[in-house]
Amino acid sequence: MAHGTGYMEREVKLGADFAFVLPDLRRVVGATLRLPEQELRTAYFDTPDLRLWRREITLRHRMGEQPDGGIWTVKLPSDTEGLTLDRTELSWQGSREVIPEEAMRILRGIVRRAPVRQVAELATTRRRLGLQDKGGTPYGELDDDTVTVISGRGDGVRFRQLEVELAPGASATVLEKVIAELCKAGAALDDEPKLAKALDLDATQSPSGAAGVGRGATLADVVCSSIADGLNRLLDHDYRMRLDPSDPPVEDVHQARVATRRLRSNLKTFRPVLDPVWLGHTRAQLRWLGEVFGKVRDTDVLARRLAEASGGSAAGSAGRLELRSDLESQRRVACSELANVLDDDRYLTVLDRLDAAAERPPLYAPGGSHGARSRPQSGDTPAVRALPKLVHSQWRALRRTVRKSRSHPSDRELHRIRIKAKQLRYASELAAPVIGKPARRTAAAAQRLQTILGEHHDAVAAEQWLRGEALHVTPAASFSAGLLSAELHHRQQTLRRRWRAVWRDLERSKRRRWLAG
Repeated sequence: MAHGTGYMEREVKLGADFAFVLPDLRRVVGATLRLPEQELRTAYFDTPDLRLWRREITLRHRMGEQPDGGIWTVKLPSDTEGLTLDRTELSWQGSREVIPEEAMRILRGIVRRAPVRQVAELATTRRRLGLQDKGGTPYGELDDDTVTVISGRGDGVRFRQLEVELAPGASATVLEKVIAELCKAGAALDDEPKLAKALDLDATQSPSGAAGVGRGATLADVVCSSIADGLNRLLDHDYRMRLDPSDPPVEDVHQARVATRRLRSNLKTFRPVLDPVWLGHTRAQLRWLGEVFGKVRDTDVLARRLAEASGGSAAGSAGRLELRSDLESQRRVACSELANVLDDDRYLTVLDRLDAAAERPPLYAPGGSHGARSRPQSGDTPAVRALPKLVHSQWRALRRTVRKSRSHPSDRELHRIRIKAKQLRYASELAAPVIGKPARRTAAAAQRLQTILGEHHDAVAAEQWLRGEALHVTPAASFSAGLLSAELHHRQQTLRRRWRAVWRDLERSKRRRWLAG
């Protein structure tokens, strides 16, 4: 992160009226320390349609915390459980006139080509109280903020907010006691962000969540929800991959790849109701994007498989280290390509197209520019009637692929069966909010088949990579590659013996009774 700092913020927000009196917290923390009061001016920035807010991300510039100028801060949401609101906080020094280039690079996938402008400004009087034990070890800080909105839809609004922020490594047990004392004195838990108050936004709703669907939904409703959900999944991992482009987190690359593959599969399911030109182009772009993610993901899967196959044996350790070093080099190359793609206009255009389609899906218009051929479904068809037919087409494709493979399928045929099982799973999961338990059961059975064949495919890919590496590495590494290949080949045979039973379970009539043939 160029010329910036970052850390994990852990805090709890509370609301209080202006008559609230701060209780004496020394009996629960040991000691308190009055810190210098601050006069803060905070400007919040976002796109006109609040794309950052919808993803629970904050971009702000603040004056008054440090004497040497303003501070830009990006706050990114983190998976959190419990009392605290945990966020990754990244900061850069600089004036309000110029947003740091590094901040915009991290947020580019979300804001894309939309202008980023000031949307609100707050003036805050902050009274600060250090919380520590009797020996002086800090637990955290209590900030008592009196806030005035000086620009934004809530212009002129005044409110009071308490923030209790934990020091790094501090126990949440002490925090719970502090919160209990504050609530006893009249404060109340209130995690509504200051920006929500300034813009009069509803912070009780998930800003980035796709609209839910139920039994009363139309097919168009399901299409919109599916595209929005897929885009959300992708964007949730976009900025995390940008934090360290040279070494993006394994799980974020994996989930971004899954998001593109799920989107592509779901669009195929909706083929009867979508504009064919838009559909063909969008699926091609998603395939390209999935392949870029896949180059990094494949190296991660290989690394895991090699670690599992090695079994921790000391024999051949030097050879295994050489193989892993080669794999790490391949990952660095793939990560470099991914970093370039994330900043490429082609990728940003894919995101823009998906965003537009989530708001207004490109439904097929009979008799339009693409011909007068009638289609079996339309956007206003009740989803409860349309989805069983659409999912049934995915079931037929899977069954046909299995039957073509006969009794001794090749590795390639098993891979095709896996892909069809995955498409059936995704289609059934699309239908689950509308159809209910029958669709969920089909999805779970298809996922079991997908999983076992996925493990088989991973073992095949790892063995093929090892055999290729063995041709141009040292004798020690070549020897290790041979040993690992033998283990992986044995793993493939075991999985081959298991997949038929999983398929027979999926094939049972009760798994597909709800499908319309």
